[in-house]
Amino acid sequence: MHRLFKHSLKLLSALVILLTFLSYLAPFINPVLFRWLTFFGTAFPWFLLANTILLLIWASRMHRFALYHLGILFFGWQHVSNFIGFNLGNDPAPKKAITIGTHNLGGLFRGVHYEDAEWERIYDTYTRLLQENGSPDILCTQETGRNFFRSLGPRMGYTYSYDLNRGGTAILSRFPVLRGGKVPFGQPENSSIWADIQIGKRTVRIYNVHLQSNKVTYDTKRMMDEPNLKDEKTWRGINKVLRKVGGATSIRAGQAVKLRDLIAASPHPVILCGDFNDTPNSFVYQTLSEPMTDTFREKGIGIGTTFAGSVPLLRIDYILTDPAIRPYSCRIVKSTISDHYSVLAEVSF
Repeated sequence: MHRLFKHSLKLLSALVILLTFLSYLAPFINPVLFRWLTFFGTAFPWFLLANTILLLIWASRMHRFALYHLGILFFGWQHVSNFIGFNLGNDPAPKKAITIGTHNLGGLFRGVHYEDAEWERIYDTYTRLLQENGSPDILCTQETGRNFFRSLGPRMGYTYSYDLNRGGTAILSRFPVLRGGKVPFGQPENSSIWADIQIGKRTVRIYNVHLQSNKVTYDTKRMMDEPNLKDEKTWRGINKVLRKVGGATSIRAGQAVKLRDLIAASPHPVILCGDFNDTPNSFVYQTLSEPMTDTFREKGIGIGTTFAGSVPLLRIDYILTDPAIRPYSCRIVKSTISDHYSVLAEVSF
């Protein structure tokens, strides 16, 4: 029995190491060409956890398989540090530094109808949340009701803003907004915008993007609430989710390439904020982060989860900056106001 267990454990280790390697390949393969590799990239946090557990098991037995798990983790250390922040000794930010924030607030509005008094309470609660966590000078929101950010502006001192008449994406600022526009993604279901903001003598272009959604939140939650792998309906649901995610991933890949080209052509330094709907082990993240600085990777601490929905351990919300812009800190602020957490970063020019 002991021999069978050891043999099974070795097979499990080999499988986990193989799947982890495939997750490392996902950022470098355009999902338009091979979309199924995307799922391995998304599952990387679970592969990381599995490798860690198996590493400890084999190490306790003083077995060479511990070295195999240690090796695959070191081989993909960049992917590990994209998900877990190890930056304990951050430099203090100078007085000229500003704080940038991004937050998808869609979880606050889906299927909810509040009275005016309750909305006022929500506005006040969210204002306190921001004030207690850096009071961002520029805040990018996605999936936000128009009345919400119009009410938030006076509370937070956001004299300037840029938004579209639809789509729920807004840029709120304490600095003058010179101009703005819509990111030309064609006819996406989500909204993405940009704005040039005057900060002192510098002009910075802020992109606030909400890339194509998977639209599987409710399907996933239903399957997780009622798991029954013997039911044919469950497998149809799983297939439906996989097809939706695969299609949305291909759309996001095209959006990422378009956005990368726009950023490269910008006449001003760029700060890219928003909900990418993709993890760091994705083609989208690789395409957008390669020429920029990921503030969490550079200055974050701890596990970088930004999504509080039915699928755990997902980091899909980001603040990326031009190499000429220096980040001093990046924090993920956990709250129950939405199904996403806010991300705040201190930067200077």
